Amino acid sequence: MKAIFSVATAVIVLGTGGVALAGSATQEAMDEDVATNRALSKVPQGKKVTGTSCTSIEIGMGGETSYRCTATWE
Repeated sequence: MKAIFSVATAVIVLGTGGVALAGSATQEAMDEDVATNRALSKVPQGKKVTGTSCTSIEIGMGGETSYRCTATWE
């Protein structure tokens, strides 16, 4: 039983050791630049930004536009 536990523990430790954890943050604002900057401000220190993307969203009957922007990192 101890041998199985030791092997399982080794597989978990070695299996996750070389994996880079990627992440993303999404923010919304009425201005695309503001939404992008808010998302970028959520990137953890020391992480490399791999991209940004934005989607425009029409809200209300007045045709106002909101922006939802996502910053991704690794």
